[in-house]
Amino acid sequence: MTDNQQQDQHPFDEPSVLDYFKSLFRFGGEKIQLPDSDEPLAVSEKQLADSEQPSVVSDEPLADDGQSDLDQPSDIHHSSFPIQHSKPLPWRSLLAFFLALIGQYTFEPPTTTSPLGYAFYIAAFGLLGWAIYRGEWNLESYKPSSQEDASFIRGTDTAILIRIIGLFLGAILMVVGFASFNDNLFTRTNLTIWIFAILFIIGSLWEYKRGSLFGQLKIRFNGWTLLLLAATALILFFRFYQTTSVPAEPFSDHAEKLLDVYDVSQGDWHIFFPRNTGREAFQMYWTLLIAKVFGTGLSYLSLKLGTAILGFLTLPFIYLLGKEIGGKRVGLIAFIMTGIGYWPNVISRVGLRFPLYPLFVAPTLLFLIRGLRTRNRNDFILSGLFLGIGLHGYSPMRIVPFVVIAAFLIYWLHEQSKGA
Repeated sequence: MTDNQQQDQHPFDEPSVLDYFKSLFRFGGEKIQLPDSDEPLAVSEKQLADSEQPSVVSDEPLADDGQSDLDQPSDIHHSSFPIQHSKPLPWRSLLAFFLALIGQYTFEPPTTTSPLGYAFYIAAFGLLGWAIYRGEWNLESYKPSSQEDASFIRGTDTAILIRIIGLFLGAILMVVGFASFNDNLFTRTNLTIWIFAILFIIGSLWEYKRGSLFGQLKIRFNGWTLLLLAATALILFFRFYQTTSVPAEPFSDHAEKLLDVYDVSQGDWHIFFPRNTGREAFQMYWTLLIAKVFGTGLSYLSLKLGTAILGFLTLPFIYLLGKEIGGKRVGLIAFIMTGIGYWPNVISRVGLRFPLYPLFVAPTLLFLIRGLRTRNRNDFILSGLFLGIGLHGYSPMRIVPFVVIAAFLIYWLHEQSKGA
């Protein structure tokens, strides 16, 4: 838009605040979008004064196109206030969701009404297919990939030398640490070597940016923040209400886990616990920490409280993963559904290792997907770190390295197809 056109715009052509709010409640109608805050619509005192005076035909000669400046059409509605068509209410998807909930309820003990449940499930899947066909499940446009330089090592000659030395020392310590993990025991020596190997390798590959740690951390108390806090409070109730009595009774797996925790308290720092067909070590050390911090001792409550906390710590990663894939609304729905869902609560409160799987899969996938999009090396490092720790959590995590390899392969094929 030219300067002459900007001056000739009528200052009162913009829609009112009432018009904007009225447009929000018109499903399937037209929605008025306010201009970006970075480009405010400026109205000068001269324009306000001119708007209060009657129009006067200009004595100036016509422009080359045969129109005077006063006859130029205003483009304020096309540039400052573009019209967007809002989507109708996704009633098919919502109805499918509620029918599926009713169907699930019919399978709860006693299952005398289970045939009716199959009918509700069939109806729910039918509505879901209809919703997908009608475009109710179209995700928002995917975020564009970052064009940042993805070079392996950056910096001055001195910084590059330090990084290479750190990477070399980390590789040596990694080999030495692996050799020192014998007799299926953690010791102060091999743990120290292992930790320093990880720190050297991460430190040599990490991308350091000024203000990168806290520069992007901005907490704004707005309506969305309050909604997240309300959802968190609801989930806290579902995850921790009556933890001492629900579930009520332990069984043999809990007893054998408590024996493993007792072994840890006596100095037997196993890497893999062979009792009862074998278990990864993370829960044993975590339960002992919970018992010490909350004073619950080697009890069934320590197991339940420990896994309930782990299940709750998974939810921020669920929210961020949903936000990365489909936007913050998808993240919020995933956050709430996972927080109050029946099975996520059962596996979090039962006191067994089940919640350790989603606890590490969610951040692994989050940083993997974000890294593929942004080409940021730090995201790949964090993804690998959570993947490595997760292998000490629960047995199904062993399939995730193959999932990561498959993700890289699919992404590579996708990039190759663009140039075909």
